[in-house]
Amino acid sequence: MKAKTCSEAFAEGQTFSQKYPRTQGAYKLAERLELVEDWRQEVIRIAKALVHPPSRYDLTRCTYQDKRIWLRGILIHAAYELSASITPSFKALAGDGMPRSQIKQHLPHVQRRCQEVLQELERARQTIEGRIREEYDRMRYGESVVGDALTHAREMLGEMIDLTPPDIQRQIYRPVGEVI
Repeated sequence: MKAKTCSEAFAEGQTFSQKYPRTQGAYKLAERLELVEDWRQEVIRIAKALVHPPSRYDLTRCTYQDKRIWLRGILIHAAYELSASITPSFKALAGDGMPRSQIKQHLPHVQRRCQEVLQELERARQTIEGRIREEYDRMRYGESVVGDALTHAREMLGEMIDLTPPDIQRQIYRPVGEVI
């Protein structure tokens, strides 16, 4: 990915999704729900490592030394996923049994929420750009603009999934430990 801002990443994701349209979407929404939650948990682990240095070995998505790079990059990657995976997956839910009329009805809301999350991701990126130490200070006190942006992305995904019929929700919200 060549993008340096969340908006550029979002545009790249749109281009990608147009090249590779989906026929189904529930499986991808389930994957992205899990992925965003993993990202949120890594922010929490980084915050813990800042307060308790021995826990720096508990990081799973980055190393303690590259946490700054990961925090900056994850916002851009999340913006890419909004347009490359999340929105196209919602559109493709017809292949999973969601009526096209229902998709069409909810799509403007989904797109609006994606734009809101994109704006928040970009604000977070700009906030930590060049001032990562300030983010570390916030993290030491249980706050994080990166964590907040990812939390809102997670909430938006949950809202999107809640718009789907119950049988699709069951596909996405599989019981923990269940294998497809």
